[in-house]
Amino acid sequence: MNLIKIFQRIYLEQFGWAFEDEMSMTRTFNDLDNFHNRALPDSENKIEAIYAKLFKNNLFYLLAPILFLYLKYLATKFTHPEFLNRLVEKEMEE
Repeated sequence: MNLIKIFQRIYLEQFGWAFEDEMSMTRTFNDLDNFHNRALPDSENKIEAIYAKLFKNNLFYLLAPILFLYLKYLATKFTHPEFLNRLVEKEMEE
């Protein structure tokens, strides 16, 4: 699972309401997926080279499930109504 797929799954589960339908979200992530496929560590484009060195190596692929679970937890936490209400109440107390 690459970084783009991780974000796509989180967006699909947590923020799917922001897109008209699943096809519009897929179209949005296709460009990012093309960037991921084209990025190589020895690329002349520095952004592609840095991205490939960080996110297209075996260590990242081993840690990707943990990263996915952590990002999913954060997305769930920050979109939960009770958490948001507590933030608003805390802010209003101050």
